Amino acid sequence: MNNKGFAVSTILYGLVVLMGLLLFLAISTAAFQRNTDDNFVKDVEEELNTCTYEGTC
Repeated sequence: MNNKGFAVSTILYGLVVLMGLLLFLAISTAAFQRNTDDNFVKDVEEELNTCTYEGTC
């Protein structure tokens, strides 16, 4: 068995898996932040509409 080839392929596959996990983490964090921002904007919009139409500012 070629030990050097096995070691290199193990390192490469490990790096590929690590990069995939980091990419997944970055995308999921961005999606969570976008949802949080969208919810905040929606809440502010609803509050301003209530303030405007009902005059309860």
